[in-house]
Amino acid sequence: MRAVLTNFGSTGDILPFVALAVELRRHGHQPVLALPPAFEPLARQHGVAFTPVGDDLRGAQDDITQALLVSPERIGAADQLQSMFAPLARGLPRMLEDLRQACASADLLVSGRVQPASRMVHDLTGIPFASIYVEHSGSGGGHPAFQEAVRQIVNPVREKAGLPPFHNPLVDGESPQLVLYAMSRHVRPPPRDWPGHHHMVGYFFMEDGALAWEPPAPLRDFLAEGAPPLFFTFGSLKHEDPDGFTDLLVTAAQRTGRRAIIQSGWSQLARRPLPPGFLAVDGMLPYAWLFPRVAAVVHHSGAGTCALAFRAGVPQVLVPHAYDQFLWADLGFARGCAPAPLPAARLTAERLGEAIREALESSRLRESAAALGERVRTEQGLLVARQHLEGLLAKVGLPTTATTTPRPGRATGGGDDWEQDEAPGARRRSALEQQRARRRDL
Repeated sequence: MRAVLTNFGSTGDILPFVALAVELRRHGHQPVLALPPAFEPLARQHGVAFTPVGDDLRGAQDDITQALLVSPERIGAADQLQSMFAPLARGLPRMLEDLRQACASADLLVSGRVQPASRMVHDLTGIPFASIYVEHSGSGGGHPAFQEAVRQIVNPVREKAGLPPFHNPLVDGESPQLVLYAMSRHVRPPPRDWPGHHHMVGYFFMEDGALAWEPPAPLRDFLAEGAPPLFFTFGSLKHEDPDGFTDLLVTAAQRTGRRAIIQSGWSQLARRPLPPGFLAVDGMLPYAWLFPRVAAVVHHSGAGTCALAFRAGVPQVLVPHAYDQFLWADLGFARGCAPAPLPAARLTAERLGEAIREALESSRLRESAAALGERVRTEQGLLVARQHLEGLLAKVGLPTTATTTPRPGRATGGGDDWEQDEAPGARRRSALEQQRARRRDL
C-alpha cells in the first residue's frame, strides 16, 4: 500500500501522522509524509519519505494564534478573521496542487481535518481517503464567524476546481469513507449515534526508543537531586512577554515549595537565569520518558500533551490558551485528572500556585490520573488505525500489500521513495474506474 499522509498545523498536529507513517512502514507499506516544508527534518529523523506541500506558513500561524490570544474577541468578527487568514487563503491553491501531485501514484490519502486540500484531491481523483482527528472537534466547525472565515478560504478554491462549495468545510471536508479519531474512548467516550464509518481507535503514541532515552546530564542530575519536580511546558505557543510569563511560573512554583523544570521551546520561556531549584530545558523532549518522572505537568492543554499526560497517569494543571485546548482542559477536569482549568487570560501566580497545590495534594486527583493512565496504556491506537486503513483498501478492491519497485521519485527523505510500475498502475486505474461510484457510497 502506497499511502500519502498529510496534515497542517503545529508539531502537535503532525507527530501523530509521523507515528502512523512509522507503523505503516513497519508492516511493509510505503508511506510518504506530505507536509509543510518545515517538517522535512522531522520526517527524516524517523526515516520516512517526505514531500513538501505548500509554503512555509508558520509565521502566519503564529500571528493568528497570537492575535487570538491577545484579542479573543476577534473570534466574533468574521472580517477580522478573514484578514488574519489571508496568507492561508493565498497558500491553499499551491497546497492543492502539491498534494494532488503527491497522490498521483498513491493508493490511499490519509489526512487531518485541518488540511482542506485533502477532500478536494479525493473529490477530483477518487483516491480512497481517510480522515484522522487528532484534535477535539468540539461542536464541529467552531464559532459562526470562524466557520465563515474558513468558507472564504476553502470555497473559492473548490469552485475554481469545479467542485461544489461546502457550508462547513471543517466538517463537510472529512472523508465519506473512513474517519478515525486518534484519541482514547476513556477520555472522550464516542457518541452513540456516530456513523458506521467513524471509529475511535486510541492515541497514536510515538515510541521509537523514547522509554530508553538517555537524558542530558543537567536534566538527569536535576531529577536525581530530590523529590519529583513540576514540569511546565506550553508547546509551540508564543507569549507576548515571555520573561513576565516565566516569572509568573516561577512564583507559582515557589508558592508550593516545589522544584520545577521549565521547557523553553518556541515560547521562549526561561531565557534568563532561573533561581535555585529551577531548570530550563530547550528543544523537544520525549514526554513518554519524562512525564512519569515528574510530580505534575502544567501545560497549555494541547491535544498531544494531554494524551501523553493521560497515559503517564500523572496529575495535570491545565492552562488553555486557544482553539480546542479549552475542550481538552474540560475533559481533563471531568476525568478527575486535574483541578478546574485556568484560562491563560485570567492566569495569576496565586491562582496557578493554588491549582498546583491541589494537583499535588489531592489523593483523588492522583488516584484518578493513575487509573486513567492504566486504561489508556491498554489501547493500541496505531495498530487499530492501520487495520482500518488496510480494511478500507480491501473494501474498495485495491491491494493492501506493496506492489511497487522503489526508485527515485518526487518524495525525498529517509526510507525508499516509490514510483508506481506500469502494470500495477494499470491495475490501480482499472480498479479506480470500477469502484469510483461505489466508493462515494461507503
